[in-house]
Amino acid sequence: MMLVVAYVRSARRNAVSQALRALAITGWSESQVMGHGHAAEGHGTEHVRFEVVVSSRIAGECARAIAGAAHTGVNGDGMVLTLPVSSLERISDSSRAEAALE
Repeated sequence: MMLVVAYVRSARRNAVSQALRALAITGWSESQVMGHGHAAEGHGTEHVRFEVVVSSRIAGECARAIAGAAHTGVNGDGMVLTLPVSSLERISDSSRAEAALE
């Protein structure tokens, strides 16, 4: 399992959500964040942070879909990170690992 974390322009929030739905991903988290990267020039830049846990076999496809939906070609589009997940348990039914993703 992998955790895909993406920081994208707030204006691209809907496009990224649609890209995740197109991959039949049914659950993710979104939060408003303030970025201070290259494009911020000393001022914060509003971004949306997406977090989604997916099967390792689709993590690359998920990251590419997010990057494609978020891309505007302008400095400050954001970034996508893919990190390994060592354990996962869904609290409501105690399902674990890949079963918790279903």
